Amino acid sequence: MEIESITVQADYCFGEQPLRLGDLKKVNFIFAPNGAGKSTISSMLARQPSDAAQRATWDVARTNLPIRVFNEAYRSRVLTERVNGIFTMGDTSKTINDEIDALKDEIRDRTSKRNQWRIEIGPGSDDKAPKGLLGDIENYRVAARKSIFSAHKDIDESVVPLVFEGFRNNQDKFFNEARKRFGEIQSLNSEVDWEPIKTRAQSLSSGKKIRVSLPDITTVSLISADDVAEVSSKSSHGQGGKFAELIQHLKNEDWVSKGRDYVDEAQGKCPFCQNQAPANLEHDLAQYFEGGFDAALQGSLKIESAVKLVAAKLEGEISALEIALSEDTEVEEEEFSPAISRVREAAKLLLAELRERSAHPTQPITVSDVDGVVSELAKLVDDENEKIEQHKQIVENASVERGKLVADGWVAFLSGTAVSNELKKLNGIEAKKQKEITGLRTKITESEHEDALANPKIDDLQKSISNTSDVADKINKLLKAMGFHRFSLSSAGDSSGGYRIVREDGSPAFDSLSEGEKSFICFAYFWESLFGSEVASGVPEDVVAVIDDPISSLDSDALFMIAAYIRDAANLAIKGTTNLRQLIVLTHNTQFHHEAAYTADRKSKQRRYFRLVKDLDGFTTVRDDEYKSKIRGSYPLLWHSVVEAAQTEDESDLVRVGVFNIVRRILEGYFKTIGNVKDFDRPSNASPIEERVVSQFHVWANSGSHTIADDIDQTIDVGRTKDFLRLFKQYFDVQGHGAHFDMMVVASDGESLLESDQLFARL
Repeated sequence: MEIESITVQADYCFGEQPLRLGDLKKVNFIFAPNGAGKSTISSMLARQPSDAAQRATWDVARTNLPIRVFNEAYRSRVLTERVNGIFTMGDTSKTINDEIDALKDEIRDRTSKRNQWRIEIGPGSDDKAPKGLLGDIENYRVAARKSIFSAHKDIDESVVPLVFEGFRNNQDKFFNEARKRFGEIQSLNSEVDWEPIKTRAQSLSSGKKIRVSLPDITTVSLISADDVAEVSSKSSHGQGGKFAELIQHLKNEDWVSKGRDYVDEAQGKCPFCQNQAPANLEHDLAQYFEGGFDAALQGSLKIESAVKLVAAKLEGEISALEIALSEDTEVEEEEFSPAISRVREAAKLLLAELRERSAHPTQPITVSDVDGVVSELAKLVDDENEKIEQHKQIVENASVERGKLVADGWVAFLSGTAVSNELKKLNGIEAKKQKEITGLRTKITESEHEDALANPKIDDLQKSISNTSDVADKINKLLKAMGFHRFSLSSAGDSSGGYRIVREDGSPAFDSLSEGEKSFICFAYFWESLFGSEVASGVPEDVVAVIDDPISSLDSDALFMIAAYIRDAANLAIKGTTNLRQLIVLTHNTQFHHEAAYTADRKSKQRRYFRLVKDLDGFTTVRDDEYKSKIRGSYPLLWHSVVEAAQTEDESDLVRVGVFNIVRRILEGYFKTIGNVKDFDRPSNASPIEERVVSQFHVWANSGSHTIADDIDQTIDVGRTKDFLRLFKQYFDVQGHGAHFDMMVVASDGESLLESDQLFARL
């Protein structure tokens, strides 16, 4: 893979924050003045680890490709009396070369596919921005982790500390435990309810305290079935005597029966009307009631008394239960209170009904026993005693029970619909993606095996045609083409395969070379090394080339030649037809930058441009120009300023004075350079002020800008800058150089100004 970003830490140059060049492409140009950090960057890249695995994780520039750096340190290392040999392919056998090329193309194609497959697999959780299939798995895993960790917070707080102990402060640890246990319960298909877990958790939380069983409710009924039948039936009696007809008519036998108790105390008077009582009143009344009323009354009173005794026993049991409930802090008393109240109310109702029966012993009544509500209360007691017994077992065997509680708690949590669905979905996605990943990794392994078979074949073919003289011939031809005739490269003639720099007579020439000659031969050597191998019969490996200011001490011809080579290298890197995979060029020379970075394809997205700029604090920062270079020479910059002034609505004094001085420099520099400034006729339809301005242009074009005519700056009113620029265009037209004016305006992104309704339009 090529370098995507470069990060260089150098406090003395870039400050506390490292310099970062991001989103690098196949071809990258970095322009910077001297002292801005070019050498620091190239020197750091030259320190790339030799181990391929370390290269891929290197913080400065991650790439599995070796980085070849051309800089001052490279020149010092290579330009010695003896130059290390470079072995490369010769042209001895076209058939063999074609076969080698075909094998290399196949290797390169397989390498490209492997890189694509690795991209599809993607980096996983260790990468800051997971991508590909592993990234898909990681992204969903992170979402599931967050969701499942949040879900445990909705569980009753009474069980959370016990069940999830040791996992609550770490999402990853919690999620991993959840996935492990989910796999186990899937095989068991277990389901557990939370309620008993909460009860058991409370028992464990209470420490070693043993709870006492609640007293049982043994009295489940207050009245027998026979007594119920007795009070619900009507009692009959003889109803004889002389008062029978009257009592039956008035229907007040209960009242009359009560009055019998007062006969003896009435002292001869009637207890009912207080008149003189008949002589046989007591006998006559007894005669009426002796038929069964008295027996019914006694029976009713007996039943009422018996029920009172049983009710008192029941009340005692209830009171004992209430005392036990108040002493057990684990019991929810509010569950018992309504049931106890219902039992007491039922007992009161039954006694009230029996009192009513005793008041009217011959009348049938319907009574309700307490067995139903007592059974409810007894059931509560039994259930609580069962919990108490479970609590006792848990406390007595706490360590084992705690483990069971944790296991059951996880099962209950993971069996919940939302959590279960989330984990099932994650497992499904992971299984599907892993299957795809396994398939791609199998392809990668097979592809690497094919490379392992192809490389020995290339080695065998390479041995028959590799030699050092081929490289020497190429460099010598380049030297002659550039006019370096006083020296050449010669094979060392020994097993080391090295070169010597010699004169025409064979004498050593290294010590007498100029700095420019050394620089050029060093670049030529570097160029050939990019497409060769450092060992005999070796296979040229894919490389990243970094070239730092290769034009030091060179004349203009050599500058153009090296720039042409770099343009070729850029095209080769973009096409991907050679082992040159990526190119990075650093320079401070504007002319060289323009020459080397030139391309007809100005919309290419495979080229990237950066500038290094020193801020006021003396540290270097990066300006990212993206896909279009913003480096210009002095002359284009002047025209760029003219176009900006023409496009801006700002007509301040600063803009006005600035543009006048810029126009002076353009006229003086352009017309004095090309010469041939001819006189001209007065512009037609020009005002006196406009005529004076155009005439002043002529002075500037001939004599320069430092004349008394500088006062022209004060003669143009604010708001007349656009008119001044229009006359500037008109002066180029009358001199016959209107095409140059148009060209420079277009080159400065001002093409729209030449349209028919714009400032520089021609009538």
